[in-house]
Amino acid sequence: MVDVGDDNPDWSDVPLAPLDYAAKLKATRARLAASQADFASLLQVPAATLRNWEQRRTKPDALGLTMIDLVYDDPEGMAERLPGKRVA
Repeated sequence: MVDVGDDNPDWSDVPLAPLDYAAKLKATRARLAASQADFASLLQVPAATLRNWEQRRTKPDALGLTMIDLVYDDPEGMAERLPGKRVA
C-alpha cells in the first residue's frame, strides 16, 4: 500500500500496465538513440509508417507487432542481426 504522505513511497507492489506497441517503439528508439528514419529502416518500414505507429494513428499488422516485440526485447541484438541496418 502506498502512503500518500510519504515523500518516497515504495511503488514495487503497484501493478503496472503493459506497454502498448507505440510505447515500446518510443522506448526502444530512445534506448538506441535512433532517429525515426534509422529505426524505420531497422524495422524495414517507411518512416511515415513508423511515425503513424508511434502517434497511434495506425496500428501495425501482426508481422509489425511481432517485429516491435522482437526489437523491444533485444534492441542491440536485433540491430546487430539485421545486415546493413546499423543504428547508432
